[in-house]
Amino acid sequence: MPTIIRLTEMPNDTSFAPLGVVGYCLTRTGFLEIAWDQVELPLKSVDHTPEAKLLDLVVSILAGCRATAQVNTRLRPDLALARAWGRECFAEQSTLARTLDAFSATQVAQLRRGSEALFRRESRVLRHNFERDWLWLDIDLTPLPISKNAEGSTKGKFKVKNTYGRQLARVHAPQYHETLFSHIYPGKQDSGPTYVPVLEALEPCLGLTPTQKQRTVLRSDAGFGSDANVNHALNADWQVLAKGKGGRRPGAYACQVAAADWQSLGRERWVARASAPPTYVRPTQHLVLRWQTEGGLVKYSTVVCSVMEWTMAETIANYDDRGACETEVQGDKSGLKLERRRKKHLAAQESLILLTDIAHNLLAWTLQWMFPEGPLAEFGTTRLTEDVLSIPGRLFFSQERLVEVQLNRLHPHAEAVASGLERLLTHFGYP
Repeated sequence: MPTIIRLTEMPNDTSFAPLGVVGYCLTRTGFLEIAWDQVELPLKSVDHTPEAKLLDLVVSILAGCRATAQVNTRLRPDLALARAWGRECFAEQSTLARTLDAFSATQVAQLRRGSEALFRRESRVLRHNFERDWLWLDIDLTPLPISKNAEGSTKGKFKVKNTYGRQLARVHAPQYHETLFSHIYPGKQDSGPTYVPVLEALEPCLGLTPTQKQRTVLRSDAGFGSDANVNHALNADWQVLAKGKGGRRPGAYACQVAAADWQSLGRERWVARASAPPTYVRPTQHLVLRWQTEGGLVKYSTVVCSVMEWTMAETIANYDDRGACETEVQGDKSGLKLERRRKKHLAAQESLILLTDIAHNLLAWTLQWMFPEGPLAEFGTTRLTEDVLSIPGRLFFSQERLVEVQLNRLHPHAEAVASGLERLLTHFGYP
């Protein structure tokens, strides 16, 4: 007997059942409207409004589409997911691409203001208990390769020689897995000159008091660690923990350290206090870090810290925790396809970055809503998008209200996610 093959619609089946429930809660409560209600795009509303298309782009990022073109194959056939997000169907990929290309510097600024308004309303960073703990903010510059013909694309510091691209300056809050700020620079951009503009943009967004800033530590690598940058941050009442600029200074300080003054940190690393370090506008610790590579080479760097009560070992351990920033960036590159979603026009790329930041923070907040504790509470961006939000299932509606969610019971996380969805719906008051 021959195998029968039929084409049929599956209005209740979805490849992203948990993502559908998240979207149902967000759209039914108008959660995201503040992010783009100020954006005025020069586009006609035929089948989809500009706001709806921006929403579709956020969904495509959360669904792990590696390019806008994948919307046609991954999202448009998924009518149940579209309905959960308040859409009859998602917009076609070329329509979404034209939406991004319609952005200019004006619309980017409007979207940035909306993104910041959403952040201020929902951010856990702004609810941080400063009396109990330090607030950590990591500043980083990460490369985004792209064609040499793209706007703002130049040769720069990339893993592969002669690669063209742009640089993305970002600020992360590792305690809460939130992205606070992002801005694109040309590929040849060095870290140092971006430091002051990033801080100047960050201050009005956070609106911290001088007392709160004194409990906030800006952590950065050597690229940002010039004396001028350190002084600027100290003058602005921030605390600083940064690797100093390289060059000859680390080796010169290391030569002045007596052998008995080196304190072992284990793993072939030692630390000591620098003698006669630079004088900054506020008291600082100036440490020399020495380590031995696997090849037997001995290297040095300096670490500047304005928190005087920390021991040398505590200071270096706190700096080592900056690895969480690298993890966040890699999670966005693998889970949200940050590096692969490329636009030739700079304003289009900047708008896509801002939408990615919104998606990133939505994941951070969703994690708290659904999994305040338990093994899934430790999941990062990649595992959330690939192993949690993408569980297959069915969504049933009655008069546009979600009345039943079915998950594939064979999925290893199905039971935990089902409990998480109950907590999510409770959080939003079963809209």
